[in-house]
Amino acid sequence: MTAAPTDEAAPAAGVDEATADERRRVDRRALRADGILAAVTTVLTGIPTAIMWVLLANGTALHWAFCALVAAAIAGAILVRRSHPVLALLALTGLAALHVAIAAPMFPVWFGVLVVLYSAGRFARWPGRLGALGLAFVASLLAATWLATEGGLSVGPGTLPTVPDILRLVAFAWIPPMMLFSIAVLVGWGVAAVARSEAASNEALASTRRADEQEERAALARDMHDVVAHSLAVVIAQANGARYTPDPEAKNRSLEVIAGTAKQALGDVRLLLGQLRHSQAADPVASLDGAPALIERIRASGLDVRLVELGAAVPLPRTADIAAYRILQEALTNALRHGDTSQPVHVRLQRAGGPQPGIVLDVHNRLRAHPGVAGHGVRGMHERARLAGGDAWTGVEDGWFRVRAAFPASAR
Repeated sequence: MTAAPTDEAAPAAGVDEATADERRRVDRRALRADGILAAVTTVLTGIPTAIMWVLLANGTALHWAFCALVAAAIAGAILVRRSHPVLALLALTGLAALHVAIAAPMFPVWFGVLVVLYSAGRFARWPGRLGALGLAFVASLLAATWLATEGGLSVGPGTLPTVPDILRLVAFAWIPPMMLFSIAVLVGWGVAAVARSEAASNEALASTRRADEQEERAALARDMHDVVAHSLAVVIAQANGARYTPDPEAKNRSLEVIAGTAKQALGDVRLLLGQLRHSQAADPVASLDGAPALIERIRASGLDVRLVELGAAVPLPRTADIAAYRILQEALTNALRHGDTSQPVHVRLQRAGGPQPGIVLDVHNRLRAHPGVAGHGVRGMHERARLAGGDAWTGVEDGWFRVRAAFPASAR
């Protein structure tokens, strides 16, 4: 039996089809623009050609036919200037050699070749650009040959050219077309370099935006985890305690703690959702000033938390203050969920002034079992400390699970 296509395959196919459609639209727009450019170039160079031929009445029917061929060839070369610029330029160089061979008069339509020379520098890769410069050199030699034979710059027949004659030919017959053709290629080359630089800058900006968005999502995930995990742990502990206690007063106290915890969690979640909708929204209300209230909620859940505060208050940057509070909240939540609740949890807040002011948070509790792989909460503690300019350490030490976090007052 043929397996039915998976749900993952359908979006991938849709993305590929959308990308192909976008490319086709871009190709059509580019072809339309090149068609307009070919028409404008043909008109702008064809009008002076027709005026010159009417006023001067020079050239034969063969020359007129060849002029029309050149105009059509240049228009066709402009149409393929993005896909095959060097081949188009090679074909035009062959026509230029034929022009010199049949001694045709100069056609202003030939100035359209500058568009093709520019396109070779703009759209070809660097080997193609070098080839275009080589063809520009050949074309300049053909132009110099025409000027020397048909343009009136050659010396008389049977006369050997002198050094001044050679210099005059080089200066007036070869150097101007050589510079004109080469500059056209080099200008296209420079425009391509600028376009690549802009594309690289745009890609770097896009990567930076994606990294910022990813970091913002990670920060929101950490906040959501801390708020929800802590609140649910307190609610579960209080609900279990209320189920088995016969004391109505204890039940009422448990229900009050559950209601208060849920209310605070609801407020934090609302702030997080506001931050998610508006990237400039205020951070959830979290500060070490609320540490006593946090510890009281944990104590009401039946966990013996012993707080020791050392030193005078030290003002912390807002990011460090939030990070320290969330780390304390996560450490106490982990102690309630995974630690030995029959043993006390020790919390020490050591504030230091002087030349290196800051705060050190130390939380340690006994374990019920050996901890497994670190989860989102433990990884979030390290990320919070690092992003707030501090440092964190978590691990088992002499049978205690310890969380240490340090934040300097000068942290950015």
